[in-house]
Amino acid sequence: MENEIDEEEEERSILWMKRFLTMLGTVCAVIGIIRQWPIVGKSYMEFIEGDGYLTLMLGLIMIVLGISVRLLIGQEKE
Repeated sequence: MENEIDEEEEERSILWMKRFLTMLGTVCAVIGIIRQWPIVGKSYMEFIEGDGYLTLMLGLIMIVLGISVRLLIGQEKE
């Protein structure tokens, strides 16, 4: 009985972390794209030196971490 409660609580915390990281990463990525706008006319170096580059990369990294949070915790479903 207690084992079931622990598993449910752990599953809820994993889902919460996944949603939080994905949401925060999406917000950062959108802010990065807005600060980089217009993207089309820029060269590679202008893109990297732009204002929103680090925010955009941080957002993309957080989205990937949010998607793979179950692997990071070590609780992959079988």
